[in-house]
Amino acid sequence: MVVNRKTRISTLIAEDYTVIDIIASINKHFKKLKNPVLRRVLAPRVTIEDAAKIGGVTINVFLKKLAEVGFEIEPSELENFKNINEEKITYTHMNKENLVCLDVRPIISGGSDPFKEIMAVVKKLDNNQTLEIINSFEPIPLINKLKRQGYKTWTEKSEDGIVHSFFKRDKNITVEKNEEEENIIMDFDEKYKEFVGKLKQIDVRHLEMPEPMTTILEELELLHKGHALFVEHKKVPQFLLPELKSRGFEILYNKKTEDHLQLLIFKA
Repeated sequence: MVVNRKTRISTLIAEDYTVIDIIASINKHFKKLKNPVLRRVLAPRVTIEDAAKIGGVTINVFLKKLAEVGFEIEPSELENFKNINEEKITYTHMNKENLVCLDVRPIISGGSDPFKEIMAVVKKLDNNQTLEIINSFEPIPLINKLKRQGYKTWTEKSEDGIVHSFFKRDKNITVEKNEEEENIIMDFDEKYKEFVGKLKQIDVRHLEMPEPMTTILEELELLHKGHALFVEHKKVPQFLLPELKSRGFEILYNKKTEDHLQLLIFKA
């Protein structure tokens, strides 16, 4: 399997479950991955790049460890890495007034994913309020998501290992993605795992328009009940989306590169 900095941890685990121990051996921060609850929360949302930042190591260190156990690394990923620790920015000057505090440690300890609770609080935030999330690790997926939604974020770690992450709306930040699209991408790996062993895979990247759309629709007609269609595509098939909706199908995306998109299509 070929991997790069954008490969999700859940994809690595789906390919080789023993990679959990390999990643955990990099340093103590990654031992959290052995916890099934934390793994379920983090793995589908964290890329190799995110994990390196959480663990305070370079992406190169992470990729070399994966290469040692048989993963193939994209050549461009082996050059010119910077130390993640050197790229960290602190925002201790930012306003901490009007704090709304949410400690998610009890939620995770109870076996649940705190994402919905966090987003419910985010939706109720006023522009003058700052959200504080208390956790045992730096919530990189949440930080990335809220940055895209127009929030300034900064993180502080206490001596006892507790991580305090702060989020405050910034009207000067341009929102890159809508929430619906972000959730579609984040759900891809979790849904993919549900269909392992029940996937029909096709590649339409070499086809001329409108063959990709017609090929996908033809394959869906032949798709067995309870199975999903996994499509290697160049882009989001906008004209296909209403057809899928009318036929009762859902679609999730996984962006590999600018010209490579994976689609997972299944019955709603």
